[in-house]
Amino acid sequence: MDGATGLSLTSADTDRPPIERRLENFDGFLERLAKEYGLATLDVVRRLPGETWDIVPGEAMVEILGDIGDWGKILFITEGAHVISGVSAVMPAVFEHDGYHHFFSPDGFGGHIACGACAHIAFIDRRFQQRRSLSIHFYDDTGEPMFKVFVSRELSGEMNPGQVERYFALRARLATANGS
Repeated sequence: MDGATGLSLTSADTDRPPIERRLENFDGFLERLAKEYGLATLDVVRRLPGETWDIVPGEAMVEILGDIGDWGKILFITEGAHVISGVSAVMPAVFEHDGYHHFFSPDGFGGHIACGACAHIAFIDRRFQQRRSLSIHFYDDTGEPMFKVFVSRELSGEMNPGQVERYFALRARLATANGS
């Protein structure tokens, strides 16, 4: 039994390297690695090396999305078992009505997020698909992602420097406020 997760270890588990070792140079999808190890994705995030992540309470979601709304176009990603979809858009203002946080923009980007559904938010700075990425992942109470927001990239492939600055300022402010 793994004391950190309460999961039973099988003989197949002992043939795999420890997840922490895999994460040292891992640049793929955290969700796939979580499934391989029988963990919630948020548990994998908590095992990322060093100072690559901070987690804040889900109650900060509206504040974070409001801040992101001033960044310009971001990459908003949702994923399910068989589909990953994304949109590059400006995050519209979020308002609450009938138990949902609603967001709609004139260019068609919008949606509804159940109030209270977001339990944790992770700021993640790591390599993904062979280049550095900065992202904010919003997790439900099972530790699985609801959606993610990525700092956008310029035509050169470099991350937008203004958004990089805003990302780190927001992360520092919230991580400090939450004792991370």
